[in-house]
Amino acid sequence: MVIGVTKLVVGIPVVKSGSGNIEEYGKVIQWYANVLGFKIEWVMGIASLKLENGQQILLFGEEDDENSLWYTGDIKRNPHYSIQFSTDNIEELRSDLIKSGVAVGEIITNGGGGEPIMMFCDPYVKTPQ
Repeated sequence: MVIGVTKLVVGIPVVKSGSGNIEEYGKVIQWYANVLGFKIEWVMGIASLKLENGQQILLFGEEDDENSLWYTGDIKRNPHYSIQFSTDNIEELRSDLIKSGVAVGEIITNGGGGEPIMMFCDPYVKTPQ
C-alpha cells in the first residue's frame, strides 16, 4: 500500500540569514504579500505566507549549518527549494522511501510546526560534481 501525501508546502530560499540583513528579508516578505497577494501568517526566522485558497509557501534565508533543516549550501551553484509533504503515517512513508532506494534522514519527532519531519533526497536530481 502506498502512503499518500496529504499536503504540500514549498520553501523558497530568499536572502542570506547569517548576513543579519533583517531589513532586506522584510522587503522580500512584503513583496510576496503586496505584489503576489500572500497573507503573512507568521515570521519566526522563517516566514509562512498563504493565499486565500490555502496554498502556503515558506520563505527562509540561506543557511550554512549542515545540521539545520533549512541548510541550503551554495544555492548559486546548486539552486534548490525545500518542499514539505504532509502524510498521515510518516513511519510507513519513510519505510516506502527507503525501499525505493532514496537517501532518507531520521524522523525528527518535534519538527516543523510541531509535527514529525524527515528529510529525503529526490533520486533523480543530479547534484553538481
